[in-house]
Amino acid sequence: MPPSGSSSKQVSFPSAKYRPVAFAFISLLSVFLLYQFVGGGITALLFGNVRPEREALAFRLSTMLGEILFILVPTFFLARLQSKDWKSLLRLRKADWYYIGLAVIGVVALQQLMEIYLYLQGLIPLPDRMKEIIDRFQQAIDQTYAVLVTANSPTEFFFVVLVVAVTPAVCEETLFRGLVQSNLELPMSRSKAIVLTGAIFAAYHLDPFSFVALCALGIYLSFLVSVSGSIIVPIVAHFTNNFISSLVLYKFGAESLITPRNQKPGAGYLIGWSVVLFLVFLATIRLTMNRNRSDGSVHGGGTNEIGQE
Repeated sequence: MPPSGSSSKQVSFPSAKYRPVAFAFISLLSVFLLYQFVGGGITALLFGNVRPEREALAFRLSTMLGEILFILVPTFFLARLQSKDWKSLLRLRKADWYYIGLAVIGVVALQQLMEIYLYLQGLIPLPDRMKEIIDRFQQAIDQTYAVLVTANSPTEFFFVVLVVAVTPAVCEETLFRGLVQSNLELPMSRSKAIVLTGAIFAAYHLDPFSFVALCALGIYLSFLVSVSGSIIVPIVAHFTNNFISSLVLYKFGAESLITPRNQKPGAGYLIGWSVVLFLVFLATIRLTMNRNRSDGSVHGGGTNEIGQE
């Protein structure tokens, strides 16, 4: 039975041609190999000898085209392979503006909350040898990220937003929240599918230092698509998350306004902000679920509602 206050009406996904869980993981592996190896090989071939002054432009362009050609296009192909009604499988539906507004507020609160977590994570003492290895690995990630997002003019910033906010939001959400989560929700409860998709999303980014933060973001985006029934809602939230990070870096040279660089905020400051951000985030979750119940339908495809097995 549905939980109190929710509707028993279900909106089911179209039938799948192949076993959904196996298909989801085979799709993930296929897209991963295409993007990392085929896309990476083409990038090296086309831009391997690029002049230093054009390196950033070439890297951004190859990143954007790589995501479109080797994530988005294969995702559409795989969705059509799995179901005749592939648009429903990918949840290509109009979105309620109420869900979108709450998603924007929620993802900003979650983003800054995770920035506090990452700041505190960096304060954990480690053995010197381990710290040296981690610092080198983190430095390599930061250098690659800096080439991608650093902008010196409004025009360059516009292109950065296109590369790091618009393209990943569309491509990654279509893959994870569209193809993968929809398949996972067919045989398992929504709660399990939401958590599993979020964890896969985090692992897919190959950044162990940000895994917890990426997992939190991934689970929230998975929650959004499950309650709203539209891929547009997590796309907007994903875009907002990346855009805010890019804007703060462009304007202030930091990834967060809560924990700016070269400053050591006090414990009271961090606790206060953490409580405020958490309460705002929790409020958006509650309002989103209330809206879902008042709609008189449950979006998605699994046989169980959120929180039920």
